[in-house]
Amino acid sequence: MAETSIPANLALASEQCRAARALLDWSAQQLAERARVTLDWLHAFEEGREPGEDVDPGEAERLRRVLEEAGIDFLDAGEASTGGGPGLRIKQKAGYIPSERLSSANDV
Repeated sequence: MAETSIPANLALASEQCRAARALLDWSAQQLAERARVTLDWLHAFEEGREPGEDVDPGEAERLRRVLEEAGIDFLDAGEASTGGGPGLRIKQKAGYIPSERLSSANDV
């Protein structure tokens, strides 16, 4: 079975989801309803746990799209802000290696 992945421009980290929801002052229930996901799935996703084996691969994409439609502008790692309103950025964790610098020399 081929593994389905979300395109990089639609990827969403659990930390980004929690921060975006907080910026919008939305409850978990509000986001779950707007993105058509279960509240249990959203809680697992926001906690960084695997939400389940039989999940719809489009759930994280729907979360991101709903948040973007509400006014959230996500920044990729290393991407500069292009203006706009106040925002935030999540610092990279120690040991993070950008994809363009990955090689067999730093493979662990």
